[in-house]
Amino acid sequence: MLLAAGAVGVTTAVGGAAAAIAATGPERGGPARPMLTWELVGGFVPAGWSALRAPRLVAYDDGVLIADAAKRLRIGPGEVRSLRNHATTVLRDPANGLRRPGAPMIADVPSTVFTARANGRKFSLTFEGLEETRRDRAYPTPAYSLLDHLTQLRNRVTGSGAAFHPDAIRAVVVLLDAAQPTTAVQPWPAGVPVPQFRKDEFLTQMDLRDRQARALMRAVPHPDQPQWPVFKLPNGRRAQLNWRFLLPHE
Repeated sequence: MLLAAGAVGVTTAVGGAAAAIAATGPERGGPARPMLTWELVGGFVPAGWSALRAPRLVAYDDGVLIADAAKRLRIGPGEVRSLRNHATTVLRDPANGLRRPGAPMIADVPSTVFTARANGRKFSLTFEGLEETRRDRAYPTPAYSLLDHLTQLRNRVTGSGAAFHPDAIRAVVVLLDAAQPTTAVQPWPAGVPVPQFRKDEFLTQMDLRDRQARALMRAVPHPDQPQWPVFKLPNGRRAQLNWRFLLPHE
């Protein structure tokens, strides 16, 4: 059970409002930067889910696609060019992020965020309830065309891709109230750093690699989004924990 609770030019747009800001590119020898990401953010979710939510799809310049931080597949250069061109054409136009006047609003749904990088620039649009409002055509046709393109690629990755399992994970830990009933409580896993919480903080995340990551994966070999195991911290507090794999750029 989980309780509810070098500089490059950048263009971003939320709801169609565009602005130019500065961003830092990857350093030589640093982690890969995604060419395109499809993320869900916000919405009404239990505590910890947003921190643990992986992008639905990430595409890298070398053609590697990763879905849900769980499956990977490589596409060819032609498909990479087609994807980049399609995404940048849609995302560079803020009008594609404008809701149709009078389109219905749906409470507590996540927002879809598409972000693309091309020619030293970054383009991003955010759509509130993009999938949920499709029948009502709440957004311009190009937004749904890009959604369809990415959905088709994501389905290929999840259907025929190989398992993605680096020795690198993101752990999310949620403190439980002392009065909150739980079932089985396990001791904090050996070899895993004890999470540190700031004053009045009940949630934290840790990015673990190599031995520390493997230690946690042994303790929680099959992470389950609805069911978070409960552990007892050295100070006696109880906490729920879950994890996902880290992406190459994280």
